[in-house]
Amino acid sequence: MQRIKLGIIGLGLAWERLHAPALARLKDKYEIVAVCDKDATKVKEVALFLGLPEESAYTDYNKMLTREDIEAVESLVPISENFETAAAVIRSRKHLIAEKPLASTPEAARALIQLRDSTNVKVMVAENIRYEEQNVLIKNLITSGQIGNPIFFIDTHIVEYQQESERGGFGQTHWRQEPAYAGGVIMDSGVHHMARMRYFFGNALSVYAKGRPSGLSFAPYSCINSLLNFDENITGHYSFFLVGKETQAPLVGLRIFGTHGEIYLEEPNCGFVNISYKDDRPSVAISYTPGEGYYHELEDFYAALRLGGKIESTPEKAMGDIETVFAIIESARLGEAIDPRKSERVTQAYVLPRVTSYPNSRTDSRTENRLS
Repeated sequence: MQRIKLGIIGLGLAWERLHAPALARLKDKYEIVAVCDKDATKVKEVALFLGLPEESAYTDYNKMLTREDIEAVESLVPISENFETAAAVIRSRKHLIAEKPLASTPEAARALIQLRDSTNVKVMVAENIRYEEQNVLIKNLITSGQIGNPIFFIDTHIVEYQQESERGGFGQTHWRQEPAYAGGVIMDSGVHHMARMRYFFGNALSVYAKGRPSGLSFAPYSCINSLLNFDENITGHYSFFLVGKETQAPLVGLRIFGTHGEIYLEEPNCGFVNISYKDDRPSVAISYTPGEGYYHELEDFYAALRLGGKIESTPEKAMGDIETVFAIIESARLGEAIDPRKSERVTQAYVLPRVTSYPNSRTDSRTENRLS
């Protein structure tokens, strides 16, 4: 079957560490024919590595988008540039793989959806969370009734963000350290967290959040805690702690409690989803391969273009993720419950004031059974 001729915009860490390795495994489905980056030296080096002629290396994506041989574009730019770049791709009538979040505000995401609807192009948001094997596994366990009806969940994310950034993490980039978009890393990582919750439980109907103000350049809060209510009256607790480290095992992780049992994921790279039951059935640890979401999302996009498949990670879902993050930030600011679907309220989070001083602060073994 014919390969998709692909252009790449943005050759930073997301390209180097996530998307390039996945595309290298899909050479039967994708052919990279052009690359673009503001850094002229980098774009020439990448083009040379990919075996592209010098004229296929661009520093201006608008020039690249005039090429008729490019069928689809993967946009991997900083969050503050997502809207402008995605809009240019859609207007050029080329299919789009847009790095998450789709845009930096709900209004901008909605505008991109309207723009897409005025064309016949397909748009997928590169939200790997909806394609990671552990999340697909957990969703299947929930929908198949393995723990009965889900009632309550705990979703905890604890990270020493600055230290990880200094050790070469994604937060090392200037645009993440000094974000030109609301919420900083709470937005950047939070859309991943919301995508997973909404993938499991559906739409968030209300959120109530409290945050600990910070003097951090990359986030308005050093810790944010939220109570969320989802479809089917599923409720849970979401915490994101940016200046901490879990020093005891097992980690809190993700725990989903149902009428008949519990699902537990310690962390995304642990390799096992654990399920235990209230009755005398033995607990089970089901293995999966971590980090395959980027590969699977590209498979999904190919199937949509060549086989008429439906895209899992749609712009509409991505907009819901953004709205939920904005609702959490807005709830923490106002001290009241927010309905994420009322975007005229949550967009006020964009003018969240920055706190400029630090408050006073102080700063296992697991049995692995397998399903037969």
